[in-house]
Amino acid sequence: METLTDRKISHHYESGKQDLESLIAPLIELSEESSSLVVGYGLGQSASRDEMIPYFHVCGSYTDQSPVRVLLIGGWAGTESVTPYVAARVVAALESKLRLVAGIEITAYPVANLDAHRAGEYVTRDQQNDSAKCWEDSSLNHIKVLENELKRYDFDLVIVLRENMRAHEAQVEAWLVEDEQKSVLSAALDNLGSVGHSFNWKANPVRPVYPRTFTPIPHAERQPAEIIIGLPGARDTYDQAQEGLGLILSLAHAVRQARNEGRL
Repeated sequence: METLTDRKISHHYESGKQDLESLIAPLIELSEESSSLVVGYGLGQSASRDEMIPYFHVCGSYTDQSPVRVLLIGGWAGTESVTPYVAARVVAALESKLRLVAGIEITAYPVANLDAHRAGEYVTRDQQNDSAKCWEDSSLNHIKVLENELKRYDFDLVIVLRENMRAHEAQVEAWLVEDEQKSVLSAALDNLGSVGHSFNWKANPVRPVYPRTFTPIPHAERQPAEIIIGLPGARDTYDQAQEGLGLILSLAHAVRQARNEGRL
């Protein structure tokens, strides 16, 4: 993952500049020179630029198949610092090696809960009094932004990065609806675990560690898989970023291969 942009992101983070603007400044700079990286601003209930949530869109190399679409979400809680950092580094890594994401489009929100992030709180007081899940008529701005995003594209994967502060291994919770989806992604996670990646995973857990937030989408013809990755907070941030990137790519590649073979 070592590129100039990646080093800049890491330098900002390690020097204490962990606010969103500092973390994504190298990505915005990169987007001005790159034809494959686009920066945008998610619009919720207000047209005010201050309330728009920055996102990045990375398009891999073209293939004949329809692209696999991935929505990557960091900063779901305002006090998370590692998930925005990891999301930003993942964007930088994917843009630098487009062959890794051939036939894949990734839309990444490094900090989804911008209000709580700016307030330095896990969630703001207003957020405590409203639904933090999509499709429950929540009035929260970041919920509206993500609902609009999920309506805009038919995503195959919604991947949410969370912090598991005391864990030495990543914890993956996968919400899978369709039988083909279950088969493909369960096999991908099993295979990844067998080649040395250190993580635990469960599909459709009865007692989830993290709440299911984005699915099912009402009236949708197809449901994306919702994958929650609890990063191993007891390990250093470099390892967490590597673990996150490996899981994201493996899942996206599995969906791409299954689509190419007509299994999805």
